[in-house]
Amino acid sequence: MAGLTVRFRKWDTQYFPAGELVRADEPIRDFDELEDRLLADHPRMRRILVRLLPGRPLFRFYLHWSDGTDLVSLDRRVAAGTATEADFAGAVVGEPYSTSHPACGARFRVIEMTTAVPLFSDSLERSHAHAYRNECPACGERFTGNALEFIPPETP
Repeated sequence: MAGLTVRFRKWDTQYFPAGELVRADEPIRDFDELEDRLLADHPRMRRILVRLLPGRPLFRFYLHWSDGTDLVSLDRRVAAGTATEADFAGAVVGEPYSTSHPACGARFRVIEMTTAVPLFSDSLERSHAHAYRNECPACGERFTGNALEFIPPETP
C-alpha cells in the first residue's frame, strides 16, 4: 500500500501528501479515482486510508484544515517521520457526499465533516472551531450543513 503511515489514537492510517494519488492493494470503499485526482493537490485537505475494524474494507477520508496550517510543510514532516499530534490539531475528518441546495435545486458533491470516525479525542471541540463553506456555489445563497469543501465538477 502506498502513502505514509500516521497513527491517530488506535488507528494506523495511510496519509497521502499533495499530488500523490491514493493507491492500495485492495478495494477502497466508495473510492472514485477521478474525484481523488481532482482533490489530490487541494491546499486545505489531505487524504487518508484507514481500516476502522479488522476484516473490514479500507475507507478513504479527508483531513481538512481551515486554520491556515501549512500542509506542504506538514507533508515534509510526515515524510520525515517528525510530524506530531500538534501538526494535526486544526484538522477535522470529512468524507464525500452528493447533496443539493434546497433554495435553488443545484446538485453537487461536497466533502462534509463527519463525526462517525473518531480519529481525534477532541472531535466535538474541533467541529465547533472549524470554518465551513456556507455559500452555494451555484446561486450564492446560504448553504447550511457541514460542507468543508465543494468538489469541483469534472471537466471533460
